[in-house]
Amino acid sequence: MVNDLRVHMVIIMYMAGCITILIYNAVAIWRKNRVNRLMLRNKDRWVKTILKKFDQNFDKNRERRAIFGRRGSDVRVYSRLKRVEELIAFSAALNSIKDEDGGELYGRYMGMLSQHGVFQRLAVVYKKRRNEERAYFAYFISQHPININELLISLVEDSNIYCRVNVLKALCSIGDMHGVEAILQFFDDRRIFVHHMLLAEDLYSFAGDKEALALRLWRNHSIWGGNIVLGVISFITMFSDRFKEAFLPVLQNQLLAAEVRIGVIHYYSKFFFQPAQPVLIQYLAQTDNYHIAIESAAALRMYPGKATTQALVAALNSEDWHVRHSAASSLVALGEYMAGIGCNVESKDCEAVGMMQYALAQSEARVLAQSEAGALAAQTKDMIVSDIAV
Repeated sequence: MVNDLRVHMVIIMYMAGCITILIYNAVAIWRKNRVNRLMLRNKDRWVKTILKKFDQNFDKNRERRAIFGRRGSDVRVYSRLKRVEELIAFSAALNSIKDEDGGELYGRYMGMLSQHGVFQRLAVVYKKRRNEERAYFAYFISQHPININELLISLVEDSNIYCRVNVLKALCSIGDMHGVEAILQFFDDRRIFVHHMLLAEDLYSFAGDKEALALRLWRNHSIWGGNIVLGVISFITMFSDRFKEAFLPVLQNQLLAAEVRIGVIHYYSKFFFQPAQPVLIQYLAQTDNYHIAIESAAALRMYPGKATTQALVAALNSEDWHVRHSAASSLVALGEYMAGIGCNVESKDCEAVGMMQYALAQSEARVLAQSEAGALAAQTKDMIVSDIAV
C-alpha cells in the first residue's frame, strides 16, 4: 500500500512538473510574440513619423519639428530614445528607410539628429544605464555611425565584454583611427581583456584606410600588452603583406610571449618571406614550447627547399605527437612524402613511417572530399539549369 502511494505521488509530481513546463513555455512564447508585435508596431510608427516629415521641402521650422516634435524642446526625439525598446524599434525603422530609398533620406535625417546633438545627449544618458543597455547603445552607433568617439569610450568604464566589443565596433564603423587607437590604449591601461580574435575581426571592419590604421596601431606594439598586440597582428594578417620586415624582429625575439610569436608565424605562413625560414626551422627543433614547433612545422610548407625538408624529416622524431603530425602534413603538402618515408624506413622508425602514411591518407581524403563536393555542386547546377529550361 505504501509503495503504491509512493508510485502515485511520483507520477503526480512528474505530471505537475510537465504541466508547469508547458505553462512556462506557453507564457514565454506569448510574451515573445507580444514583444515582437510591439517592436514591429513601434518600428512602423517611427517609419511613418520620419517619412511624414519629409513629405514636403523643409523650411527651418519644419526641420526643427522633424527633430524635436510639434511642441518644441519639450517633446524631443531623444526623450523617446532614452528607452532602449524605442531605440531598438528606431534602429529597425532606420534600416527599413535606408533599404527603401538607397540611403538619401536616411542620411539627411541622421545628419539632422547629429547636428542637433541628439546622440550626444543619448550617450550621456546611456552611460549611466546597465551594462546591457550601454552595450546596445554602442551597437546602435556601430550600425548607424555617428562621430561621438569620446562619449563612446566613456561607456566602457565598469562595463562587460559586450559593451567593450560594441564600443570598438562603433569606433571602427565611424572610421576614426584616433578613436580606435584610444580605445585600445584604454583597454591596455585598465588591463581590460578582449579576446584577440574579437579585436582582429572588429578592426577588420574599420571603415577607413585599413593599411594606415595598421601602421598606426603597430607603433604601439612595444608598449601594449601581448593580447592587444596579438589582436593587431591577427588583424594585419587578414589583409596586408607590408609588414614582413617589421614582424621579423618580433619572430626572432624569444623573450616575447609565445602567443605573440605564434601570431607572427601565422603571418609568415600566409605571406612568404625568405628571411623568416631559418627562424621557423630553429623553432621547429626546440622543445620548450611545442605549440611554437607545431605552428612552425605548418608554416614551413610555404618554404620549399632542402633545409626545410631536412628539418621536417627530423621533426618526425619529436616527442610530441602534434609536432610529428604537423611535420608529416607539411612534407606531404610539399610533395616530399618519399623523403619522409625513406629516411625513416632506413632508420627503422616505424612510428614516423606510420605518421607519414596517416598524413598522406588525410591529404587524399581531403582531395577526394573536395572533388566529390565539386561534382555534387556541378550536378546540382545542371539540374537547376535543366529545370529552368523546362
